[in-house]
Amino acid sequence: MATIYDVARLAKVSTTTVSKVLSNTPYVSASTRQRVLDAMRELHYSPSLAARGLTNNRTYVIGIIVAHDPDYSFKDPFVLEIIHGITSAANDNDYDVLLSTSKKNNSQRRSYDRVLRTGYVDGVVTIEGFEGSIDDQELAERRLPRVSIGYREDRQEINVVRSDDWQGAYQAVKYLLELGHRRPGLICGPRNFVGAVDARLEGMRAALVEYGLELEAHLISDGDFSVESGYQAAASLLEVAERPTAIFAMNDRMALGAMRRAREAGLHVPTDLSIVGFDDITLAQESDPPLTTIRQFPTEMGRIATQHLFSLINNESEPFPAVITPVELVVRSSTKPLH
Repeated sequence: MATIYDVARLAKVSTTTVSKVLSNTPYVSASTRQRVLDAMRELHYSPSLAARGLTNNRTYVIGIIVAHDPDYSFKDPFVLEIIHGITSAANDNDYDVLLSTSKKNNSQRRSYDRVLRTGYVDGVVTIEGFEGSIDDQELAERRLPRVSIGYREDRQEINVVRSDDWQGAYQAVKYLLELGHRRPGLICGPRNFVGAVDARLEGMRAALVEYGLELEAHLISDGDFSVESGYQAAASLLEVAERPTAIFAMNDRMALGAMRRAREAGLHVPTDLSIVGFDDITLAQESDPPLTTIRQFPTEMGRIATQHLFSLINNESEPFPAVITPVELVVRSSTKPLH
């Protein structure tokens, strides 16, 4: 593999001159610049990240802080799609990414701290998680440009990209009400999950209020966004004396778990029980029956957040107000009108 010294030797210039060409520094003659470029091409030379960074005080790496336990993060298709969008946008800008996860328990929640402390990154994208997972003040003190996907712990509406969670839950539950279901059950996400769960709860309540209804406490069962928690939550809801005729789950994985539990209980979806999810992961289309859900656009959110981050890194923009990406109801075969 060719080095900067090989390029300098072939072009008959100093390594300092090669560095100036790499960083587009002025005061290098056109003929000298061309000799260096020709030498790089002949040697198939590609400057290392370290060499590039030395020329302009950059690392050419951005951090992705995922505020979830890694055992959770890498099982969640929605989180993986966000990471895909971030990585894609980073690659388009000739950047690499450094991924750091954060444990939920306090002793390990700052596992990403060494990434920030060592100065490996030029900026970070944080993905929402549980309260206490990310220290907003610490990020601010390190003066690293930061864009959040989801909700900041300090609830500031700046440098944020997220879906319209309120609207998504409102649409999902209103659709069930339009089908004639008057006592929908809810499989809720973890209550200490920053922002999204609260917004979806409020969206559901708003839809119920339009029909003169309210969310009944015994028709709420909590999950943790996993398939298994959806299964367990549905088991509780289906044991209620007057069981719900429909269930809204706050993500698709819990909805799929609920669908499995309903099937084991001898119920047919959607004849006996309508189910709606949230996210529109690939499995939602492939389930039996295919799942009615609220579609989000996680890959696009990742790309938008990263593009904004580069604008901040390059001092091309000031802090920006929250970008709320739209959601849409996708009707499939897991729902039907109540007889």
